[in-house]
Amino acid sequence: MNQFVKKLIFGIAVVFAILTGLHFGTAQAATSGDYTLKPTTSDDSKVNVDGGFYLINGEPGETVDVKVEIYNTDKSDRKFLAMINTAYTNDEGNPGYDSTQVSDPNLKIQMKKITENNHQIVPVAGDESTTVTFKVKVPSQRFSGYLMGGVNVSPYHEKAKGTVSQNGTLIKNKFSYSLPIQLTQKDSSGSDVNYKINSVKPKVISSGDNGQVGVAANVANTKNAYLPDLSSHAVVTKYGDKKFKITTNKDNQSPVPTSNYNYGISWGDQPLTAGKYHLKLTYSGNGVRNWTLNKDFVITDAQATKYNKLAGHKPNYLWLYITLGVLLLALILGLGIYLGNKKGQGSGKQRNRNRSRRRNRSRRR
Repeated sequence: MNQFVKKLIFGIAVVFAILTGLHFGTAQAATSGDYTLKPTTSDDSKVNVDGGFYLINGEPGETVDVKVEIYNTDKSDRKFLAMINTAYTNDEGNPGYDSTQVSDPNLKIQMKKITENNHQIVPVAGDESTTVTFKVKVPSQRFSGYLMGGVNVSPYHEKAKGTVSQNGTLIKNKFSYSLPIQLTQKDSSGSDVNYKINSVKPKVISSGDNGQVGVAANVANTKNAYLPDLSSHAVVTKYGDKKFKITTNKDNQSPVPTSNYNYGISWGDQPLTAGKYHLKLTYSGNGVRNWTLNKDFVITDAQATKYNKLAGHKPNYLWLYITLGVLLLALILGLGIYLGNKKGQGSGKQRNRNRSRRRNRSRRR
């Protein structure tokens, strides 16, 4: 029995080593846009440009001029597309002014829609400058806080400039420069920021050999108020798993008024797993004020499988191999013990029969 069991154990050990070995083996496997922008204004204007951007404080229904000087530093004559867009918050948590389509359920007044003679194509001679004027109408309806937008200027119908990265990849750059606008009504009341988490959903952070998955928390600033350069700290925990904890820290978070954005949280090297989770997201402003947001969310089996695959995560079968190996080893040991006991019982019966025969023979004598 002992020799039989030893051989079986050795055999399963070899198979198990091969399986785990296979598992570990598969685990390997800008340049300038040649133009500049400068905000300008008339001496009697109600538009302040001292900070390098536009501060408008006007009467309801009043129209003000927003002017920008475009300087073409290239030797060739060029055309530029100039427009005023509504501000939004990009997924880095910073203000953006380059999108013509901005939507938010709480956004009632858009800077783009209160601008006349918008979307201008402007010719500028080489090494010369041209001033563009937009007319912005201060909304007649009263609102608290302020609206945000931006003057956005980009080369018109020009081919993207190409640069080559260190690894030989060709990168094409399209340039777009912006100047922020902040608009308030005279004698209007201020407004305080209000942050909330709308939803939390799985997300591919990066793909490829070092692909990462995580979640995106859609965070909204629901008021016409703005506080720049916030620090943030996110903690994700999982119900029923005290050891699971994901943390993320981000600085320079500046959600613009009445906007939302996707705050990304990477799982690092870990794959997504199904379950119920909790997100605690804290914003801090200058160490004086804090806003703490909480949100439960669920990741399904289908979502985990989908996003892990998109990110290039390969299934981890190690524990499956270990479990199968342990079960197989236990089965072999049990079978060996059973066969050994059966063999022992058979030998004992044979010895008893032999003894009985010897006794019978001696009685006959």
